[in-house]
Amino acid sequence: MKIEPESVYDNRYVQTALGRWRARGGLMRGIRITLGLAVSALVLLGVAPGAGAQNQLEVARQLRVEWEPGSDKWGPPRLVGYVYNDSTFRIGSVRLRVETLDGPDRVVGETLAWIYVNVPSRDRAYFSVRRPSGGVVFRLTVESFVLIAREAPEQTP
Repeated sequence: MKIEPESVYDNRYVQTALGRWRARGGLMRGIRITLGLAVSALVLLGVAPGAGAQNQLEVARQLRVEWEPGSDKWGPPRLVGYVYNDSTFRIGSVRLRVETLDGPDRVVGETLAWIYVNVPSRDRAYFSVRRPSGGVVFRLTVESFVLIAREAPEQTP
């Protein structure tokens, strides 16, 4: 004699609980809550990137790089310098575009270099990247960065 497992819904208690939930409008209420949360999330996601993109553009205009050739005693030639942040935001995960130039400032090669530093607002941070081979003249610019936080202005007594 083969015994078939009972369906979960064959249980009288489960049927009674499901009946009460349906009678109270639980299914429609659940759908309304889910739809409300989904619409709220879409509205928030639609508004936040626009504001963040504007801040990112404003901050990008307030960044500059100063550098000079450097060398390690035991390592490869380097380009060392500072990333200056004149904005009110702390930034991090900065990526530099390192362009190798010929005589008339024509780009003959380029590479990207990550500098994992946090640059406080209205401050600077030191960096050191490997110098590309085959060049003497270079141009360094900020390619990308991450906005970390808006920092309050310093107050002097």
